[in-house]
Amino acid sequence: MAPISVMLVDDSPLFLSTATQFLGMCKEVAVVGSCSSGQEALEKARELRPQVILLDIMMPGMSGLSVIGPLKQLLPDATIIALTMMDTPDFRKAALAAGADAFIPKSAMHVSLLPAIRKIGGGDDRKDKHQAAAVAPDNNEAAVPRTILLMEDDPSQRHLYARALRRAGYLVYEAGTLQEARDLLARNHFDMFLCDVHIGHERGTDLLREQSEVLRKNSTQVVIVSADPGYRCIAEAMGVEFYLEKPVSVAALVTLVDRLTMGNHSRRLSAERISLQTVPKAGSLS
Repeated sequence: MAPISVMLVDDSPLFLSTATQFLGMCKEVAVVGSCSSGQEALEKARELRPQVILLDIMMPGMSGLSVIGPLKQLLPDATIIALTMMDTPDFRKAALAAGADAFIPKSAMHVSLLPAIRKIGGGDDRKDKHQAAAVAPDNNEAAVPRTILLMEDDPSQRHLYARALRRAGYLVYEAGTLQEARDLLARNHFDMFLCDVHIGHERGTDLLREQSEVLRKNSTQVVIVSADPGYRCIAEAMGVEFYLEKPVSVAALVTLVDRLTMGNHSRRLSAERISLQTVPKAGSLS
């Protein structure tokens, strides 16, 4: 019997190397390719047509969650196993809801991955796939995690904010330019947009005006971030939810995001100061 063909998708070169070596020890499996982004995954999947795709759901840019649907359309018979360091009920539910056939925390790979591949990658019985989705079972009815678009042109600052928000349980997409943010807004629904004002020679406020209809339609909460206090008045005039004046502590940022996303989207917070400068929402974005 021919080995089960597997493609790896992860933005970590170390993980790709480690996983390839691990799977290479199993004669029943053949790693036919690897890639480091969602877009590359679509291109290689079309070329390689693997039976099983191991997909990290927390990649920058086009995340694993976003690429599951297109991969399913491209290869309806392929098995997609979602992998992540974020072993929480919310992430598990989000991955399976997006169309993944199974969810396996990276911490459990050495125990659960090969049995899952053997079970759902080696036959045509579709029931096996649904059984494999219980590799990491969960009966928790928790909501799908909130999705945040974070636009910041300083990579170190952006990664710092993103890492803290992911640890707090949010799905975070990163953008370093207006065009990257524009592309992400066109492909995804976001609960919140953390928008830095000075993005190179461009202004985040220009993108907010350009995308006002999309943001309004999706009920996306907007937070403007800037080191220039003069943008406070602009934020008030635009009616965004909050204005944050840099420097912003990671703890304060996570606290603010938690409070803004707490409960119903229609719930409005008081203009409480939480160790940073804020302005309360003055109306819908226009």
